[in-house]
Amino acid sequence: MTAVTLESLAPCFQGLYPAQLFTCSSDGVPNVAFLSHVEYVDGTHVALSFQFFSKSRSNIEENPRALVVLMDPETHQGWHLRLKYVRSETDGPLFDRMSLRIETIASYCGLKGIFRLRAADVYEVLSIAPTPEIPASAHAVSRRPATCDPVFTMQAMQDLSARIQKADTLEALVDAILEGIDVSFGFGHSMILLPSDEEGVLVVVATRGYPENGVGAEVRFGEGIGGAVAEARQPVRVSGLMRGVLYAFAMHRESLQPGVTPPRLRIPLPSLEAPESLLGVPLLVRGELVGVLCLESDVPYRFHEEDKTSLELLGSYLAIAIQNMQWRERQADAAVDAATPVEAAAGATTPGPATRAGEPAPLAGRHEVLYYQTDECLFVDGEYLIRGLPAKILWKLLCASRDAGRSEFTNRELRLDKSLNLPAWKDNLESRLLLLRRRLEQKCPTIRITPRARGRFALDVCREVALTALP
Repeated sequence: MTAVTLESLAPCFQGLYPAQLFTCSSDGVPNVAFLSHVEYVDGTHVALSFQFFSKSRSNIEENPRALVVLMDPETHQGWHLRLKYVRSETDGPLFDRMSLRIETIASYCGLKGIFRLRAADVYEVLSIAPTPEIPASAHAVSRRPATCDPVFTMQAMQDLSARIQKADTLEALVDAILEGIDVSFGFGHSMILLPSDEEGVLVVVATRGYPENGVGAEVRFGEGIGGAVAEARQPVRVSGLMRGVLYAFAMHRESLQPGVTPPRLRIPLPSLEAPESLLGVPLLVRGELVGVLCLESDVPYRFHEEDKTSLELLGSYLAIAIQNMQWRERQADAAVDAATPVEAAAGATTPGPATRAGEPAPLAGRHEVLYYQTDECLFVDGEYLIRGLPAKILWKLLCASRDAGRSEFTNRELRLDKSLNLPAWKDNLESRLLLLRRRLEQKCPTIRITPRARGRFALDVCREVALTALP
């Protein structure tokens, strides 16, 4: 049989099954503990996560030999790694990589700051052997199931590129990206998050595969897999069982704390009911975070090392495509607005959709729209709609429609509106309008923002609206 190497045991290091650490004191008393993470370091070394196991650490200080038992999630072959302690690292790339994974799992389960890596303990691997109760065979070394074969082929890349090339707006582009990742690569549950107008916050602008699209959901840096990716600017991959164990513990812990203050109103982040595999990839251009791509699957160990590597490379291309589209839309808006003075655009009025020839009268009833100025939150009929810059934009449009009878607007007048506080050099207005448009489609389809031409859009209100501003 071909010699087994650490590289060939890559699936064993994903944490799908917990590893067991066996140590022994100097006077011969054994101890066993479960490990949250065993990390591949190089061809002859692994690193073990040091979090809670004081007895294991004490034994290693007395006797630097240990045995780790791993399970291959694809073949269910067990492996014995006989180890010798080398050193502990409390900073540096290895520590950061292991800490990021643990913090991501903890954050995803609401336990950020509780499960924390204290050190990455590096061990030399003295030998690798199959567990004696399950003899190894020629097929025992990791093999991916045929149903999860990687599809990062040249044809798949060409198909995705063709979809991207056809997109002529930011909205079409983000949809094309997720459609291509689904159709060409087979990843059916995905979302794209872009930086919001609030520093350190991402917002969902496109999703695929979820019953609720979740557009407008916010994620703070360091929160969940998307926030962890944004904060570290590194890809994060999490597989299976350990996440589930921590999640169950989090639910138990929360149930023991009655009467806690409910969280602030938020748009729920779309998610599978019980995701088994998570992968987040930063979309970077020259070190600048353009966005984050997040994938989920209910298949254990769905995202392999080659998937992470391929998507990380692909992420740079997607980031450039998104950044270029944002730049093109700003340039096109400027060209259109240069030919139309803003005073004329601001003074233009167009009959509302209910008064146009051949169109129906307004729908019965009316919407009650509340805008909380301090929190910049907007509610429609008592239900939370959106906050921040998109809320300010919609409030301004609705007020202009009520006070001046306007229904046609330009991107440029929004950019020149000092009350919106858009940065002069990079305002991401298009992504804010995209977010607002999709949120209205989902929660209030009788109020629509409809593109008319490059740099122009209409506010279509199909029901009477009562506006109330509160402090």
